[in-house]
Amino acid sequence: MWGERAILGRVFLTLTMTGDTEQPATDLGFLLHKHPEKVQRFITSHGVAHVFYPEASPERCTAALLLEVDTVALVRGGRGRRPGKGADVATAVPLGQYVNDRPYAASSLLAVALRAVFSSALQGRCAARPELVERPLPLRVEVPVLPSEGGTDLVERVFAPLGWRVRATPVALDEQFPEWGAARYVRLVLTGEARLVDALRQLYVLLPVLDEAKHYWGAPDEVEKLLRSGEGWLVAHPEQELIAHRYLARSRALTRDALDRLELARLAAADDTPPESVDNAMDERTDTTRAPSPLAVRRREAIVAVLGEVGAARVLDLGCGQGQLLAELMGDARFTDLVGADVSQRALGCGGAAAAPRSAFGAPGGPRQADAGLARVHRRQFAGV
Repeated sequence: MWGERAILGRVFLTLTMTGDTEQPATDLGFLLHKHPEKVQRFITSHGVAHVFYPEASPERCTAALLLEVDTVALVRGGRGRRPGKGADVATAVPLGQYVNDRPYAASSLLAVALRAVFSSALQGRCAARPELVERPLPLRVEVPVLPSEGGTDLVERVFAPLGWRVRATPVALDEQFPEWGAARYVRLVLTGEARLVDALRQLYVLLPVLDEAKHYWGAPDEVEKLLRSGEGWLVAHPEQELIAHRYLARSRALTRDALDRLELARLAAADDTPPESVDNAMDERTDTTRAPSPLAVRRREAIVAVLGEVGAARVLDLGCGQGQLLAELMGDARFTDLVGADVSQRALGCGGAAAAPRSAFGAPGGPRQADAGLARVHRRQFAGV
């Protein structure tokens, strides 16, 4: 049995449930899909995650998640973080990518490990005891070292509205020199009654929000992750905008998209209707807004315009790819001789090239000759460049 001091000194995160003979605390193992008598090891994208139970009895059961971060793999994997605030500043200086707080403090790395290790619990699945999923449980969450760009006040602002009793204790920069003050870290303890699925989803979102130093770039699918993990609690959170802005790496476009969809969800919940029925100001059948032309189409249009201005009649397209430009020129009688060349045999034989009239890439087509053999000669000639 591990002592409490050893647990808090080593692991990133612990989940504790209390119980009795009628509802034993070891039910936590069913919800997490992790057996209390086993130590399990999981390979993650940036290290190794371990799940074990320092204590497991009907009265009290604790599951611990320990993440060993491979900082060298984090850098060599090409997933360095953007220069910016907090921990990102450290990674912008020499050796900062290798010597930083990632192996010792809860961050987006821990959130990703949480999702990988407890994926079934995050989805609210428990085949063995399905009735436990919807049951509020007496829980205690501990994060010994949590970066907080905003201090204890921000921790209180994001967790307290969710019903948690929050205890955030600043971590001293150096215990031997108290006059140096506190570091940017807190020791977090949350207690309260909540569904385990809600607790895990809130941690998955709010750990990166407090740290504000995601180890991966924000992408449009991050909005889906935020809305999925925020289901049931984010729509009414008073710090909704701050959470979305920080979780989405301060991207204005992604934040606006997330907030708009959260507002639709709020209105739909108020009216007890599906969100798509709320956003019906514009009928798709009568929407006359033209989608912008793709850049590739605009480039071809510009090329055709320039060729017309200079009076070109013979066109050689080096690197023609699938032949979209030549296929478009085939419809214009001003161009009498069209040749395409590309290093890719596959490109010449499919896509636009295959869809173009035969005279563009095959045998001569009357007065407007196109030479596929020349295209093959050019392809061989440039293949070794």
